[in-house]
Amino acid sequence: MRTTLFSTLFLFVGAVVAQAGVVQETLKSSPASVASWSTVTFKTSYTGWQSSGLMVAKGQQVTIFGEGQINGGLPLPLDPRHYVWVRIGADGPVFNLATDQHTFQAEQSGLLYITAKGADFFWEDRRGTYPPTSQRAPEVPFEAHATAVVWKADPLEALQALSQDPLDPFGQAYAVAAEAPPLPAGFDYLWYLSDAQVFGAWQEGGRKGIRGTTHYDFGIVKKPVDIPLTDETEISFEWRYDALPAQGPETEVQFHDYLSIAVEFDNGQDITWMWSPHLQEGLSFRCPLPWWDQRETHLVLQSGTEGLGEWHSHTRPVAQDYRRSVNVEVPKRITGVWFINSGIFAKAMGDARFANVVISSAGVETSIFE
Repeated sequence: MRTTLFSTLFLFVGAVVAQAGVVQETLKSSPASVASWSTVTFKTSYTGWQSSGLMVAKGQQVTIFGEGQINGGLPLPLDPRHYVWVRIGADGPVFNLATDQHTFQAEQSGLLYITAKGADFFWEDRRGTYPPTSQRAPEVPFEAHATAVVWKADPLEALQALSQDPLDPFGQAYAVAAEAPPLPAGFDYLWYLSDAQVFGAWQEGGRKGIRGTTHYDFGIVKKPVDIPLTDETEISFEWRYDALPAQGPETEVQFHDYLSIAVEFDNGQDITWMWSPHLQEGLSFRCPLPWWDQRETHLVLQSGTEGLGEWHSHTRPVAQDYRRSVNVEVPKRITGVWFINSGIFAKAMGDARFANVVISSAGVETSIFE
């Protein structure tokens, strides 16, 4: 099963065709709140970066409305937030749509570019250079759209005014922009993966940390650290899972949905501790996804469904866990703490909280949420 999925998993193999609709029709009336707008259409998997024709000034607010579902070989089609990427200027840093209707403030001035990126590779650099491997698959026709709107006025007020219904694109854009959850201090999404707005800072009673809620999204948030790794290094944390998204054993690609906590090392490896509804407690396994199978190792700390909705405390000997599960030399330092959401395979709900994460090493305690 794994070989078959690998051959089709991350390829554009067709699309649910999107027709230009309510967004474009509304914008044709030239609302006073709109400075400029443009629609980019993607018709094949080799479209590459496309100019929107819009010049954006630093500090201007922009909303991009994605339309069209791409069949990427997964059990379900990909939504625009999974494949639409943006940059300002030919050399500007790339970023993806965090939601299908994504509002952002321009961090630099320049021409706005948009692309439909397959999930079979990661960018070679921050400017979004397509690697040669991106054209190894057969070119496939499809149709999808991305409409970019540069605002004159406050985007929240403009979106709310243009919306005729909370469920139309303007209403949805307003809702996700108004409710975007802030991350805990020091955390950012991994730029090359996905900014999905599935994680947010969380605090209740004596606990402080992060909450991840997923429904057909993926993303990793990271806080950089620089902590020596010794035989005495420990990580302690509390977690509470209310919903587990995996619909089968997470060792298989088609079931690899989960939420977890991880540490990254100076050799590029990471280990991640998780709760699995299907795998036995104590199991360790390499990630089944391509690229990640060379970098990531999973450790199952709890299994089944008993104890969901309750808090559980764990303390892990990091170097010992690494030795027993990763077949490469033990690294020297911990360089990051991650929280991972993989929820792209079954569209099932996942909900987990992580609190009071502390790494103890060389006589120093580092509280991750301070």
